[in-house]
Amino acid sequence: MRAGRIWWMFLVLCVSLGVRQPARAQQAPQVQAVRIVNAGPGPLDEAFVRAFISAQAGTAYDAAQVNRDVRALQETGRFSDVTAALEIGQDRATVDLIYQLQNRPRLRSIRIEGGDRVSNRRIRDLMELSIGERIDDHVLAVRAQKVYEHYRKRHFIEPELTWTIDVDEATGRADVRIEVDEGPRLSVWSVHFDGNDEVSSRRLRRAMELGGWRPWSWITKGNKFDRQVLEADRDLLRRVYMDRGFLDVEIGDPIIEDGPGRRVRIRIPIEEGPQYTIGQIHIDGLSLFHDDEVRPALRLRPDDTASMAAIEQARQNLRDFYGSRGYIRTRTRYQLEPDYERPVVDVEFEVVEGRLSEVRDIHIRGNTRTKDKVIRRELAILPGDIFDEVRVRRSESRLRNMGFFSMVRHQESPTAEEDVYDLTFEVEEGRTGQLMAGVAFSSIDRVVGFAEIAQNNFDLFGWPHFTGGGQKIQLRTQIGSRRNDVELTFVEPWFLDRQLTFDVNLFRRDARFISNDYEQRSIGGSVGLARPVGRFGRFRLSYGLQEINIRNVRERASDIIKAEEGRRSKSAVTATYTHDTRDNFFVPTRGNRTVLEGQVAGGWLQGDTDIYSVALRSSQFFPLWYDHVFSLRGAVEAVDYYGDSDRVPIFDRLFLGGPRNVRGFRFRDVGPKDERGEPIGGQSSAFLSAEYTVPVLPNVRLATFYDIGMVWDDAYEWNDELNSAYGIGVRFDIPGFPLRFDYAWPVETDEFNDRKSGRFSFMIGHVF
Repeated sequence: MRAGRIWWMFLVLCVSLGVRQPARAQQAPQVQAVRIVNAGPGPLDEAFVRAFISAQAGTAYDAAQVNRDVRALQETGRFSDVTAALEIGQDRATVDLIYQLQNRPRLRSIRIEGGDRVSNRRIRDLMELSIGERIDDHVLAVRAQKVYEHYRKRHFIEPELTWTIDVDEATGRADVRIEVDEGPRLSVWSVHFDGNDEVSSRRLRRAMELGGWRPWSWITKGNKFDRQVLEADRDLLRRVYMDRGFLDVEIGDPIIEDGPGRRVRIRIPIEEGPQYTIGQIHIDGLSLFHDDEVRPALRLRPDDTASMAAIEQARQNLRDFYGSRGYIRTRTRYQLEPDYERPVVDVEFEVVEGRLSEVRDIHIRGNTRTKDKVIRRELAILPGDIFDEVRVRRSESRLRNMGFFSMVRHQESPTAEEDVYDLTFEVEEGRTGQLMAGVAFSSIDRVVGFAEIAQNNFDLFGWPHFTGGGQKIQLRTQIGSRRNDVELTFVEPWFLDRQLTFDVNLFRRDARFISNDYEQRSIGGSVGLARPVGRFGRFRLSYGLQEINIRNVRERASDIIKAEEGRRSKSAVTATYTHDTRDNFFVPTRGNRTVLEGQVAGGWLQGDTDIYSVALRSSQFFPLWYDHVFSLRGAVEAVDYYGDSDRVPIFDRLFLGGPRNVRGFRFRDVGPKDERGEPIGGQSSAFLSAEYTVPVLPNVRLATFYDIGMVWDDAYEWNDELNSAYGIGVRFDIPGFPLRFDYAWPVETDEFNDRKSGRFSFMIGHVF
């Protein structure tokens, strides 16, 4: 026992000595001297180096301090290499600290060779090289990345830059020579697919950003070969299949084959696998709602195609079910369990339910010009409401659609009360003013110069800047050989702080394009009130007063037209109901727009014109395959006189013909004419157009159409005498400057239109 104790005490003593001994060995030595060594070309500024060194002679050596000194010297950008070394003294208690530095040479001259498609000067600019700056291999390699990126944007697939640096050791100056090997600039001749039995090659090509050669490829550059784009296209192709239920699809590595000239053929192997259908659908985690309440919100049913887009939308629908009821912290996810033999995939949704939440306050931030009330009145959620996330997103959408803001986003922040949140909408003011000037063309009024100034966030009483009130004001002038117009429009979308639109329109129109036998000048204005009716409807009531002057009637004009000469006043009330479900205001692909309008002029409203009119106009759009669109557009109108009037004046008669309705006929040329063949209009009209459009380029569509219509002399007179035409056209849907070009051939003609040859027409603007 005693021997055991002795050995135990000896072991403890050894361990304790072993612990204390390293402690003495780890004591830092003292720095005896700090030396600077020049390891590179050119003179070294020792004073500059020492300004970045914190280690001093006579202090204890600190490795962390030395590392910081090295990093500080490296970050100056003056040195290609910085190292620190220790020279240990004989007593091993002192060290000499040595900083060894290699200067980056200064650029004395640069020569670039090999740039062909990209000029040598452009390469130098991209590398941002200037005489006197410090350079080395690392600097040139970093700067070369901009050159590589520029070449890749121009579809050079293997550009390469090599360089030599000739350094003068005495002065530290360097001459640089850069050689550029641009490599091939390839384009795609064709894209083919192997193994795509269930999805057409055309559909797959449409999903890709990279495409084969087309006659218009020199404009779109869509066939320029780019490996990065091709790799991204593989993901797009995979998505096409997965959205059709082919969950096991494999998009193989593209095979690049030589094509004609400097073009390549791309062949993409595809293993489609089976098309899955939805099996069982499970929802786990429900406690606040019963399964029967939640399941219809998914809009996903067994035996449906197992589309990933539909499954992801079902997850979002499940999230919205809770979010629209105030459970904003609800999380949802899904898991797929495929049965490869059937093939069927079971979908299991998991819900982590949140707590019922409420909105306390709503804050608006970032609106430097727009008034708070202009923003708040567009919100679909109010303080005190449950926190409905669907209504919050709808509010964001409304704010974006105002066109006032370049950015809109929301965030919620908790308050001291549990499950009560403040909601903040953050906006960033955008440009709302607009000044435009230019020249417009059409086959009706020929060449017209126009100028327009508009403010879409106007404030009539907001002196001195007059912005931020949410109102709209526009002044537009058009001056040409066949027309001179001036028009001022003001719109208050929330009149008296209600969802009631008030508008004022003042105009002076001098039209010389409507007839060869007379000119028409109109001066007047209108005021109107409009309000929404339901989700898609709008009702507007307006009053207009104008003076119409039929002047400069030619001597050769018929008696019918001469009888119209002179001034007449028109005082009218117009009621309009519009129902609009289109998905896009200017270039719709689905939906309907129907307008029912009635007008009464004269009588108790005074004026020289006693007439009334009714009109029904409608357009229907049908989406087809591959973004093709079929549309039907038609109108039926009638106008008649009453009271003291004995006729409908020519400026209120109905006309058809021209680029807006029955193409293939001259402007206003369909319908009654006088003995000289001059159009005089009628009191009833009907029109129908069928059009099929095909997108061929971004914002470019080809069209084929068939128009039919007629104008009759008397009110409510519709018979089988018609004019019709068919044709082709092209649409350039350029924002702010849409162009329509059409060529049409008459099919059926009345007695005044026996011209069988085709007619070209063009115009600026959209047809509604």
